[in-house]
Amino acid sequence: MKNSRPIIAIVSCHKMVDGQPAQAVYQKYIDAVNFYGGNPILLPNTAADSENFDALLAMVDGILLTGSYSNVAPTRYGATHVEAKQDLGRDELSFKLLAYADERNMPLLAVCRGLQEMNVHFNGTLHPDWREVDGFYEPHLEDNTQPLEVQYQPVHYVIIQPNGRLAAFGEKWHVNSLHKQAINKVGARLLVEASAPDGLVEAISLLQHPFMIGVQWHPELNYVQDNLSKFLFTEFIHHAREPQTE
Repeated sequence: MKNSRPIIAIVSCHKMVDGQPAQAVYQKYIDAVNFYGGNPILLPNTAADSENFDALLAMVDGILLTGSYSNVAPTRYGATHVEAKQDLGRDELSFKLLAYADERNMPLLAVCRGLQEMNVHFNGTLHPDWREVDGFYEPHLEDNTQPLEVQYQPVHYVIIQPNGRLAAFGEKWHVNSLHKQAINKVGARLLVEASAPDGLVEAISLLQHPFMIGVQWHPELNYVQDNLSKFLFTEFIHHAREPQTE
């Protein structure tokens, strides 16, 4: 029997704080997990190198891969461009967590960068910058001259596919959009759950897994009021409470 408040491991990112390297997670992810009934813990990048990785994850009921200022390293998906904003430690940990969650049917929610990591882990590829691809016309990248509360406002709809997990929520929803990388080739064993009107993939799930979902938007921002955010976090925590079968 699972604890009433399952333990949710949240991946950390490398940051510089007061001129010193740090491992950090934005408070909004922690607050969202806590609000919906999870016990959040933070995993530093060094967890990937730990000899006790399996023992550490054995205490965990679910995994949250957050968005990030950094982007997935090009070498992870066979690209050769120069990527200025990288976090190789985050890459290493996230891909190890994805493999663990796949092997052990552990619930996993992936947000923005997390969705891109999820797609690459299953042998998909990314557009390094969707603005360089013909056909995408929705405002997928924020205006960073605006205040954060403006940047995170909903800017376009996502069209939800009728054969996926998100179909239980509805047919479409208005979401925010703050990303440069985007899915190109969808990874093996992944189902497209939702797309923008211009065709950009906005959500994916892993077939034959209890709950592994990636979304390109940021449900953690308005997690109390936004209905799709409520649905995602409620389902995530619900599955984290359930016994996992390998």
